[in-house]
Amino acid sequence: MADQDPVANTNEWRALLTGEAPQLRNVRRFWQRVPAAPRCKVCASPTHGIGGALARLMWHGPMRDNPLLCKACFGQLSKFPGGAEVELSVLFADVRGSTGLAERVSASEFRTLIQAYYRSAAVAIDENGGIVDKFLGDGVMALFIPVITGENHASRAIDAGHAVLQAIEHDGLARRGLRVGAGIHTGEAFVGVVGGGEKIDFTALGDTVNIAARLGSLAGPGELIVSEATLARAGRNLPGDRREVDIAGRAGALRVVAQVEQAERLSA
Repeated sequence: MADQDPVANTNEWRALLTGEAPQLRNVRRFWQRVPAAPRCKVCASPTHGIGGALARLMWHGPMRDNPLLCKACFGQLSKFPGGAEVELSVLFADVRGSTGLAERVSASEFRTLIQAYYRSAAVAIDENGGIVDKFLGDGVMALFIPVITGENHASRAIDAGHAVLQAIEHDGLARRGLRVGAGIHTGEAFVGVVGGGEKIDFTALGDTVNIAARLGSLAGPGELIVSEATLARAGRNLPGDRREVDIAGRAGALRVVAQVEQAERLSA
């Protein structure tokens, strides 16, 4: 992306994000052979463990102020600000009742639970082709972008949502009082670089992101809420409770399907 013309930059960003330009996919393919999550949200270089040590030797260590970006990607993105509107799928997975949980356990135990949740969610998202965009206090935002996830990004986002909820059970977090709900929506969004100076970020913005966040906030413990737009894009017909939900500032109700993980149903 050597041209600083805004239109040229937008076109190059769109080619990169849709996979028409293969550079990013090739770099991520290399780093995904090296364990483990969490990873740089752009190139997938690991930030912890043996893989993280290797990444740091190759100038891909995490940025101090942007820990989900490595130094190499931060340097490149800061040279070529911008982005493009592309179709993607977005997942939000939030801890339900985090205030009550924080009251019942010590501050150090609450931090331990949240950190364990972050690790479990990051692995589930990574294994299904997504990238962790943000850790949001007691939640996780993940992006499923064509160049990274493939054209079946909607279906893989659904699989990731199930995997996150299943990991909470499998890793024993539910037995310790941590419950999570998740929401997924698919549509057009701006994907690219925002911010400036030492505070840039690679992220997604727009109505699609806002809707996914709202669905994540509506989901109950162990519940996955998927918009019909995501199901249509995925070509899937999931069983579950079909509903219409209101989204603040959006005309008309949104049709969704809500599923509760089997382990949550049995323990309810």
